[in-house]
Amino acid sequence: MALSKALVQPFRRNQLAIGAGWRGYFAPFNVPFWVGQTNSAVGPTILDLQNQGPFNTNNMPAGWFDLGWINGFKLTPGSKIGQIKSGYRGATRTQVRGEIGEEFEFKLREFTRLAFKIATGTEVFNLLKTNQASTVGPLSMSGITAVAVGASGYQATGGTATDSRVAGQPTIFLPAGSGSLFTAGNMVVMDIDYDKATTGFVGSNGIPVFVNNAPQDVDFIRKTSDFVANIALVVSGPIAGIAGNQDALVLSQIFAGGGSSSSVNPGPVVPPAGSKVQQMVGWTAREGGTFIMDWSALFVCDTIDGDQLAVYYPHCSIMQFKDIANLAIPNIGTTDETQYELDASFTALAFDDPLDGETIVGYKVWYPSSQSGRSF
Repeated sequence: MALSKALVQPFRRNQLAIGAGWRGYFAPFNVPFWVGQTNSAVGPTILDLQNQGPFNTNNMPAGWFDLGWINGFKLTPGSKIGQIKSGYRGATRTQVRGEIGEEFEFKLREFTRLAFKIATGTEVFNLLKTNQASTVGPLSMSGITAVAVGASGYQATGGTATDSRVAGQPTIFLPAGSGSLFTAGNMVVMDIDYDKATTGFVGSNGIPVFVNNAPQDVDFIRKTSDFVANIALVVSGPIAGIAGNQDALVLSQIFAGGGSSSSVNPGPVVPPAGSKVQQMVGWTAREGGTFIMDWSALFVCDTIDGDQLAVYYPHCSIMQFKDIANLAIPNIGTTDETQYELDASFTALAFDDPLDGETIVGYKVWYPSSQSGRSF
């Protein structure tokens, strides 16, 4: 008789999951659209796990933004299993599912504005360039005068431009001469003026403002907007293929913002009509305040065999911003360099699956590759 497999068979290589690590992807959760609804299926940025997966990490579905490599991704189950006991011995006869829940934590290894917003769970405020300091508050001063957008507005692919510097590139078109107010490398925000009166969820980002407490700052929506990008190139007009004499701000990436404050889902993903452009010097996350940001989240791990493991949370929000963690990097000399990571933990919130009405908190997905020879 042959020896037992337990004694002679090594690990079956094609059954192992070996990958480089996890990447995090987030999308806006449309809170204004979700508020007042009886079904928690309303509001998430939905992924069709059957049609859109396995996910092409070089070309994610619209509205999903790559936060880069994450470190220490860990799931903590929060679901409770109840027991029904009977008989004089009090033996467990069956088990039932009680509370459902899950928490997860990770460190974002790349520092970006969106990573800052996700990790802190707060409304991130854009720090506008100003001409003088305020003695009232850290964010009270309005920015330098916002520049009205040109007739061609914002074009994610350069519109009709045939100029090789602009064609195919995300571009803001400005009235002739306005481009001289900006330089390559500047960070800018593009959004509308605030009327100093509207309350509720304001702007494409859906920032909540209390009744009788409207900020008296015309730049408030731009201070809270996600329509932020870096200028890669300033092109003076006229520009070949573009009607009229307009300047162009060629951006380093398309705008990654919006998604809320809309009667449809997903919400707007480009700046609204009538938007203006202002320079920024940075951003800040305030610890405290009233509101917590909500998101849809996806985590992906690809294996060397072409399989893909994914974890999808339709609705989640931060439990706490834990730290700007550090990882020492040895350096020859008198000073050690340190890498900093944004460390946060999240709670997976309820989602009513439209398929059968079951309330769930997340999906764990496996996409086997046809090349891996994996058995089931």
